[in-house]
Amino acid sequence: MTAKKNQTLQNGSAQENVLQRVLQLPVVSSTCESLQRTYISTKEAHPLMASVCDVYERGVQGAGALAMWSVEPVVRRLEPQFAVANNLACRGLDHLEEKIPALHYPVDKLASELKDTISSPLQSAKSTIGNSMDKI
Repeated sequence: MTAKKNQTLQNGSAQENVLQRVLQLPVVSSTCESLQRTYISTKEAHPLMASVCDVYERGVQGAGALAMWSVEPVVRRLEPQFAVANNLACRGLDHLEEKIPALHYPVDKLASELKDTISSPLQSAKSTIGNSMDKI
């Protein structure tokens, strides 16, 4: 386990955190960064939208803080079950990372490769149809 994949728990032991691992996957992190850039540029381009987003952001922060405060006792009580679920999820993620190499590439690289993969057969089909139409 790498330090990036570890989280120190209250009892001092280190355990992988599946959520952190998912967020560190290049396909996920690049998608989040792209969405964040789009959100920020939209707010900068439209002042009215920015004010609405600011109000929404403050509301979400307040609701999140209230939710965290209210579920904290339950989370503490269910911590052993969460640890087991996290462990199982990490093993599942190991399997997915092994079987789906695309998870290790940024989304722009995947989109580019997908575009190349799709456009080549389409160009071939287009030329075949064009040749057939010429013969007809």
